[in-house]
Amino acid sequence: MPLVYQQNINEHTKIGVWHILETEDFFLEKAKEQYKITHPQKRIQHLAGRYLLLEMANDISLKNILLTTTGKPFLPDESYFFSISHCIDFVAVIISAKSSVAIDIQHVVPKIEHIKQKYLTEEEMNLLSRLSISPNEQFTFAWTIKEAMFKYFDDSGVDFKQHLNITSANYENQVWISKSTFNKNKEQQLETKSIRFSEFFITWIQ
Repeated sequence: MPLVYQQNINEHTKIGVWHILETEDFFLEKAKEQYKITHPQKRIQHLAGRYLLLEMANDISLKNILLTTTGKPFLPDESYFFSISHCIDFVAVIISAKSSVAIDIQHVVPKIEHIKQKYLTEEEMNLLSRLSISPNEQFTFAWTIKEAMFKYFDDSGVDFKQHLNITSANYENQVWISKSTFNKNKEQQLETKSIRFSEFFITWIQ
């Protein structure tokens, strides 16, 4: 089984990353499709995400998972809090028995630089330019932070540039620790953690 990364964040929270090399039939043995998805890649990503979720907590009943208006999956009884992210043939899951969580995985690609103005302020770009990673890595890293924050707050009216702002980023013990603010309606501060995994950045909130 290609579970290529796993980490226990604390006694209640853990992360897993799966490299999707199997066919749909493999995932369908455990994870049934919850709603109709016609795009083949999106369908297998969906199935792999549910499969990995069950690998990490086998007492979850997939039929109980609902979606918020933004499409975020959740369990109404809050027996677990979880977040799922897909990128190409990888899927990442974070799950907690105690508190809300969020995760995002993104592939480092040059095209991310072409849209930086849409989600980064000048102050954020200046902050990122001081980091000891390439521009493509900087912008991918920042995108995962904002995607994870968007998932965490689950607000359809969020503007990534206006409402989600990165204020600091430091590299400690092979983990990026960043401070950010959510500025919609009221200011809320948040910490994110990120790692570089192969050609990807993974960011989570716990």
